[in-house]
Amino acid sequence: MKLLQKIAAGVCLLVGVPIVLLVLVEFINPEASVQDKSDALAALIFLGLPPTALGSWFIYSLYRQHRQTLDQHNRAIERMFLEFVQTNQGVISPVLFATQTNLSLEEAKRYLDEKAMQLNGLYEATEAGGVIYRFPL
Repeated sequence: MKLLQKIAAGVCLLVGVPIVLLVLVEFINPEASVQDKSDALAALIFLGLPPTALGSWFIYSLYRQHRQTLDQHNRAIERMFLEFVQTNQGVISPVLFATQTNLSLEEAKRYLDEKAMQLNGLYEATEAGGVIYRFPL
């Protein structure tokens, strides 16, 4: 469905935007007659604006769907983080968190660093050279 929306948005904008631009050039042209300008206005209203508006609406709809997906993903990671903190008495390692959430190790470290700052968590170096995070319960 998203692929069809992307194709439809592209086609609509490919048709509508050039017509809008040509009409604007016609309006700016000082040598254009009143009849030419009124014809250009009709072309703008019937041929330029509808596909441009429809293509813009498709793009906005795709953007909104993408934002909703990201929000759902972020809420799921937040839920996993809170469950992980609760089940492990506030102790989390980046490697375990990354494997639990399917994040990359760098993303997991970045996420845990942000949460440590938000929740007054601490991070400690382990004897093996790793890092663990401690969050207050």
